[in-house]
Amino acid sequence: MKQEHILIVDDEPDIRNLISDILADEGYSVATAANGEEANQQLSINSPSLILLDIWMPDIDGISLMKGWLEKQLVSAPIVMMSGHGTVETAVEATRLGAKDFIEKPLSLAKLLQTVSSTIEQNKTETIIEKTQIIEPIGNSAAIQSVRSKLEKLYQTKNNLLIEGEYGTGKNSIALLIHEKRNGNNSPLIKLDVDTSVDELEKKLTSPSGLFVQAQGGTLVLNNIERLNNEQQKLLTSFLKHKQFTLYGENTVQIINFGLITISQKDISSEVANGYFSPQLFEILSEVRLRIPSLKERPEDVPELLNYFVNTLPDLENTPYRKMSFAAQNLLRNYQWNNNILELKNTVRKLLLLGGEGDISKEEVESLLEQNKLEAGNQGTKSWYHLPLREARDEFEKDYLLHQLEAVDGRVGKLAEVAGMERTHLYRKLRALNINPKEVGKS
Repeated sequence: MKQEHILIVDDEPDIRNLISDILADEGYSVATAANGEEANQQLSINSPSLILLDIWMPDIDGISLMKGWLEKQLVSAPIVMMSGHGTVETAVEATRLGAKDFIEKPLSLAKLLQTVSSTIEQNKTETIIEKTQIIEPIGNSAAIQSVRSKLEKLYQTKNNLLIEGEYGTGKNSIALLIHEKRNGNNSPLIKLDVDTSVDELEKKLTSPSGLFVQAQGGTLVLNNIERLNNEQQKLLTSFLKHKQFTLYGENTVQIINFGLITISQKDISSEVANGYFSPQLFEILSEVRLRIPSLKERPEDVPELLNYFVNTLPDLENTPYRKMSFAAQNLLRNYQWNNNILELKNTVRKLLLLGGEGDISKEEVESLLEQNKLEAGNQGTKSWYHLPLREARDEFEKDYLLHQLEAVDGRVGKLAEVAGMERTHLYRKLRALNINPKEVGKS
């Protein structure tokens, strides 16, 4: 496994040596520089996984040095700023201009190690997303051609965008594509999956190193907005309506200067009509709406999608290359893709990784689909293991709540007692999971 390499840039030798020793003890490869010139020399020798950069140095300040690196595309590593004279304004300016985080001196050992570790891991995730998800919509069906036509217009605008569609249809990929077309590669792209308390949401969004600050000059993507409760909706409406926010715990007001893309698996206009979603917030978020069709609506695109993943996954994931026979393609073209493109991609991955030699045959596909069906039907929770954590949790919660509803004959009040949940929260959870208590009661 490749050792993570960290560059420390600080004009104080005691600080450089202390941080270097600590990180070396933790197993990192470390290089140091006392000023901007030495930092540039180190960058020419070895590309770091992370840069710890002091703000105040004699030859050039850290923010100017960072700006030069980013403008000239000299570094791709995340940058964490350090300062013994840290202020909220300095932190905001550093993160607005591209720093991933900000830590103050005197340094806390626990804070330093946690920031280094989390920033490196986050950067790995972002790199994988960049390589695998930013793709143009694939296919030639009328449905996907309509999406492409709308996208060409959206690329030229800065409107708030609401993307809707079933799970696995590629909504996140479309959001990343729109960001790239609107802003280029160097502007920040910040994403949040909505699933937290009101206070935690406010802190995540508006702290000096929060998502609103990080997204300035770029794009903020809010995923699963249908999960926002009433208080969270009011909070977000107050920020977006006035296009400004107050830094969490401070009195400093910041102007919102980022594009906003929201994503939902539900038709939010229906949620508004049913009283579950704020009409004011809906109007703000949906200056433009884009619905992504499911594979059931465009089965003619399945062969092209299959070939795309057959040809790209070997390079992206170092899987074996295997051509797919026409008989296998035809079988999969008529398959019911309940989880859409995500399920199709996972199926191709399994066929490439677990199959034999030569072309992927129809029989091999039939065997895999049958195996998947047996695992889903007979192994209970094990069928969730292939899902991302959020989706696996949703599957468990749905199974749990359906089981308990049947046990209490569909009585939500009784279910709230059994599950230990406040009734209003429980109703929202049932709606989010598409569970109708009346239907369960009838069965």
